[in-house]
Amino acid sequence: MRLGPLEDGQRVIIIGGGPAGSSCAIALKNLGRKLGRDIDVVLYEGTQYGPDSIKRVGVLAPPLVQTLENTLGVNFPCQLVARKIVGYYLHSGRYSIRLYMGGNLSYVAHNVALDAYLLGMASRMGVRVLSGRVKDIKINHHEVSVEGESGGTRGDVLVGAFGLDSFTAGLLEKVTPYRRPRALYSIMAKIPAPVEYLLGCEDYIHVFLPSMGEVEFGVVTPKLTHFIVNIAGRRVSHEALRRFLALPEVARLIPTDALAAWSTSGGLVSPPIPFPLEPARNSYGDRYVTVGDAAGLVRAYKGNGINAACVTGAKAAEVMLTAGISHEAFLYHYFHAFSDIIKDLPYGRAVRRLVLFGEGYGLLPLVLYAAGKDRTLVNVLIDFLSGHKTYHRILKDWGGVELIYRFLKGLLPWMPPARVEATKPAAEATMGRLAPR
Repeated sequence: MRLGPLEDGQRVIIIGGGPAGSSCAIALKNLGRKLGRDIDVVLYEGTQYGPDSIKRVGVLAPPLVQTLENTLGVNFPCQLVARKIVGYYLHSGRYSIRLYMGGNLSYVAHNVALDAYLLGMASRMGVRVLSGRVKDIKINHHEVSVEGESGGTRGDVLVGAFGLDSFTAGLLEKVTPYRRPRALYSIMAKIPAPVEYLLGCEDYIHVFLPSMGEVEFGVVTPKLTHFIVNIAGRRVSHEALRRFLALPEVARLIPTDALAAWSTSGGLVSPPIPFPLEPARNSYGDRYVTVGDAAGLVRAYKGNGINAACVTGAKAAEVMLTAGISHEAFLYHYFHAFSDIIKDLPYGRAVRRLVLFGEGYGLLPLVLYAAGKDRTLVNVLIDFLSGHKTYHRILKDWGGVELIYRFLKGLLPWMPPARVEATKPAAEATMGRLAPR
């Protein structure tokens, strides 16, 4: 039984053709050639998405450009960009605050366009892509084998890039100690709107922290022909989505006629889509490793899932080529490479509990009111939303006691005006002109 670095001609089987699986395949081919090894990569992709399907919002956030170009050696697909995003509006109750990201642009693309782009790149590099669902997985001391709708394959190591697909995760759980991560669920709606109206919207994403119980947060993202609206929580439903859309602060963003047409026509709505809250248990072992959402190695309560998928996929490829395919190789060279995410989990859980507490007792509008009077609190909110820093680093940089002092100072005296200072209300925000592209 040899579990050292992959050698010329050995085979890697990847399950899942999203950003994580395709990034792993691309990195295996690129780095393998640099090391003088031709690695045989077989990738199973069982999901077919049409142009009207909804898989994710489609926001490509920093540092994805650097990850693609510097880590994967792939050009950023500028042709897929439909809109640039310069910041966020954060809403709670009747208060909102504008958070400008200072040149750290995000980009809006079709929700599955990047998936198709990366999978196409992998295929052109010699990765064999097999269509159809995986039906069975076997792993023993000497090899792995996968049986799919398009045939069976044997290889030397398995990469699980299947997201939180319950069926495929269940197959891996049967033959390994792997246990999928706990998850929240998101429901997304695609609401067509007049192009002229959308072109009049500012290049901002609107994030809502409503007091709705089952909805922890909601997001409205303007695109070129429609809005994408998504809500997230433990028990979200289509009925919860409709109640969210009926909130006055949300309804002001979307034309009444567009909402009515979407509602009466039974508009496009996704099923509940899980996304991880924490790392999976036993996400690696002899001859197997998971990447992307299947591994759960994402910033706690922050997202940036596409970038995390690409980074974990590329790192797994590097480890297989340079350290090996054993439990120890993945532990010391793959899992430990994301120790900052692991160490930040307690802070992320604490922030989530505080947000839920604030939503439940109606305290979050006070936070926005105080931030509207203090630029330091605005910068803290930007750090929390952007995902560029860990929660631990934010508290270290800004100081927990100082933040509490600034918050209380901003509330005294508690005489809230009709609008939060330093920002425009959501209704005006949607009517602002686009920034020059």
